[in-house]
Amino acid sequence: MHLLDGIICGMILSLPFGPLAIYCMEKTLSEGRYKGFISSLGMITVDVFYGLIALFGFRYVEGLLRDYQIEIKVVSGILILGLGYKIFRNRKEIKNIVEEDHFGYIRSYVTTILVAFANPLSIFTFIGLFAILGVSTDVKHISLKIALGILIGGGTQWFGITGALSHYRKKITFKTLETLRHYASVIIMLGGVAITLSSFIKN
Repeated sequence: MHLLDGIICGMILSLPFGPLAIYCMEKTLSEGRYKGFISSLGMITVDVFYGLIALFGFRYVEGLLRDYQIEIKVVSGILILGLGYKIFRNRKEIKNIVEEDHFGYIRSYVTTILVAFANPLSIFTFIGLFAILGVSTDVKHISLKIALGILIGGGTQWFGITGALSHYRKKITFKTLETLRHYASVIIMLGGVAITLSSFIKN
């Protein structure tokens, strides 16, 4: 049952919304399915880590997260803005993908890990999901099942998303792909700006 709870959490958190999700979709369209999927695994890895913190260590980091909420949002927003700007500035022509760039895989994975790590406020999302699903945050023996479930749920969903985008990619021209990449970079940058500005807006 806890495995299913983890899968549900993983799938909810891996819905293709937000700047990082758009970045992973852009990676799929411009550099191929495997680059996009590896990028998404970076997000999922962080989801697993923050999910485990939500299970065991939330009471230890809650005060820290609340005290530095503004700084966390600013750093996260700036990193996402920089990610979008990097894509926007990279105007090289998209070419047929020969997906054997192993260093590129590592770079894509690490990039999404670093940006996702800058947003530990997602721990609060896990707390809310665990509360809705009735998962106890004090039971240590369920950690492996929850972590595995998050990995399975998020990984399965993004495997399907990148597969669908890869299929779509074969039906459009490189010029269209470049245009989509341009718009994706703008959306990512706007997301970064929105996150940064939201840190200065008091509830």
